[in-house]
Amino acid sequence: MIKPSNNDPVSIIITVFNEAGTIEDEILSIHGKILSKLHGSELIIAEDGSTDGTKEIISKYVRDFGVIHSTGPRRKGYAKALKDAMKIAKNPYIFFSDTGGKFDYDDFWKLYDVRDKYSLVIGVRSKRSDQLYRRFLTLAYNFLLKKYFNVYLEDADSGFRIYSRELIRKLGNEDWVGTYLIGSELTLRTLFSGARAGYVPVAYEQRGGISRGLPPQKIFKAIISVLKNFPKLKQILSSSTYPKLAG
Repeated sequence: MIKPSNNDPVSIIITVFNEAGTIEDEILSIHGKILSKLHGSELIIAEDGSTDGTKEIISKYVRDFGVIHSTGPRRKGYAKALKDAMKIAKNPYIFFSDTGGKFDYDDFWKLYDVRDKYSLVIGVRSKRSDQLYRRFLTLAYNFLLKKYFNVYLEDADSGFRIYSRELIRKLGNEDWVGTYLIGSELTLRTLFSGARAGYVPVAYEQRGGISRGLPPQKIFKAIISVLKNFPKLKQILSSSTYPKLAG
């Protein structure tokens, strides 16, 4: 386990698809609230084939702020885009955040302050202003995860979290089962690897406009897909050969 200092740099990863309306504000907020305060930190934007001008906006900040633009000639899908970004992160801690103005980057410091105690720190969306049905689905989904996998967890799919570098390297080299709700799979893989997960309450705002990652018309398709993968994932994680986190 990394021995933390008072100002460990972080690699920040955000996943982006068609975010021309918000990406500039996201970059400026991350820079002002985190990057400018932690020397040696980096911002990796896992941009996944946007067609609305997002790429062109990002290119400005590649030049001005040294943003790392992780992309490709065609759509990779959320999971592949995230994994590719994980593999190029260089710092002792990796901070991941959903985009679209849903989180307050000031809350990053709540997670950062306890990073030395856990391999994964999850920002639990405790102050939510999004739709009631999404809050209900989150509660129901976490209940199912706890019962089926027989583990303790909170807000397993929250898109606001800090990983240790050792954990990221382990997870990044594994073959993930799902294509939806990847955060919850990574949480389960963390727990079954013997690593510790911590939970910190953070604020969560309703996104302006339609969700890019999981719009309403895809929610039930995603849930069915994830539930179908439960047996396969449990078999992998419960196997005596599933690798534990060293150290």
